[in-house]
Amino acid sequence: MEIWDLYDREGNRTGDTWERKPRSFQAIPDGKYHLVVDILVKHKDGTYLITKRDENKDVYPGYWEASAGGSAVQGEEPFAAAQRELFEETGLKGENYELINVSFSDKSHSMFYSYLCETDAPKDSVVLQEGETVEYKWVDRAGLIEYVDSDTAIKSHNDRNKKYLDRVRFDEILSKRPEAPWAGDIPEGDFVTPYPTYPTGQILDKFAKHEFEDASGVKLKYYTYDPTEHGYSKDGKYPVLIFFHGTSNSFVGDLCINYTGAELYATDKYQADMGGAYIIVPVANEYRNEEGRVKGYFGVDYLEPVHNLTTKVIAEFGESAGPKFILGNSSGASFVFRLMDAYTDDYDVLFPVGSTAIAEESLLDKLDEKDKYLFFAIAKRDEFHSFTEEVEPWLDRLSKMKHCFIFTPEWTRNGDKGIASIEGGIEMGQHCLMNAIQSNLMFDDGTPMEERLPGGVTAWIKEVTKEILEG
Repeated sequence: MEIWDLYDREGNRTGDTWERKPRSFQAIPDGKYHLVVDILVKHKDGTYLITKRDENKDVYPGYWEASAGGSAVQGEEPFAAAQRELFEETGLKGENYELINVSFSDKSHSMFYSYLCETDAPKDSVVLQEGETVEYKWVDRAGLIEYVDSDTAIKSHNDRNKKYLDRVRFDEILSKRPEAPWAGDIPEGDFVTPYPTYPTGQILDKFAKHEFEDASGVKLKYYTYDPTEHGYSKDGKYPVLIFFHGTSNSFVGDLCINYTGAELYATDKYQADMGGAYIIVPVANEYRNEEGRVKGYFGVDYLEPVHNLTTKVIAEFGESAGPKFILGNSSGASFVFRLMDAYTDDYDVLFPVGSTAIAEESLLDKLDEKDKYLFFAIAKRDEFHSFTEEVEPWLDRLSKMKHCFIFTPEWTRNGDKGIASIEGGIEMGQHCLMNAIQSNLMFDDGTPMEERLPGGVTAWIKEVTKEILEG
């Protein structure tokens, strides 16, 4: 007879137990869970163990799995259960165990502790368990990813290990890329990740799509988010966030909203943190010429049409439109420098990300003279700009401004704290600091990326909005 301890959602033993019987887990009371461990086995030579389930198994017969494991028995701790299950199912003993995930399943009333185990045991010493497994093989990184993507992989196992498997996938991608220019600077024990951890394209339906035709004949597509259509009072006063995308970002259609950094600022959480905010996302009329080069990105020819567009839209927002923030990413950041220079009286906050196009000290003088705010953001290892040559000469002047927040992190990082790497023909992960801005400069665990901004960008926007409105 096998007895399980039952746990609450916080992972604490409740004092209750459960007798294991066929499918008995289905009768475990709601809100209670039994402990299950699974173990991904990695050999010290870098290969991974996958095993094939017996064809006579009731569940997933003949499927391959990159997991050993099973239920912990009464009184057994997760680590001890992992060691026992690994040995029982494979005959292997591991030297190093890393807990890579803890998750819950309400359907199976299970609390899963997922481990990565490293071993240097002889690779032919794997013992197949009769009635459980019929075949095994060791696969390299590429083979593991091929297995994960196959139709005969057990999706639930791989979902639990997704964060680790994503790292494996990216390590495989990195191995085939030219080395990043900053690769030699990565601190020991640090890691690189390829994607922001926030979701993309999931709330685009909150944005309304429009077209604008300027008196000059220039036509522009743009998107808006209106907080008063999502529960905020029309009697309030809300900042207007105007986001400008980088070169070629218009080619991705509506997803351009995300590429500007705007999408998550329309989420319920960000809106609540800011106390509500309008959003405008103009789109440049980009195209590729015969040589394949991108043309039509935001530049001086757009200054007047864009200014006319934003003026019109803000007027339509009415009395609830508050301070105007212009945010730009990459070439969009260079554009907002020019836009603020040309129409300083009509915008309140300049927020360039990933550009050094300050151009003239007179612009900074003008910002101080007219009591404007600047949030200057660029990573020290930006692949497109030399921090030493293009940024450092400005830092003293920027630090003396009346309202300037300087954010020049050592590394652009994703929400999982990994160093950001993006390969788009060339490495640009450090240049794309806007991804961190869209993460609200907060890591997934709730800690800030910048200690001076414990509440993230949204808190800064709310504070600046209040300062401007109070004069």
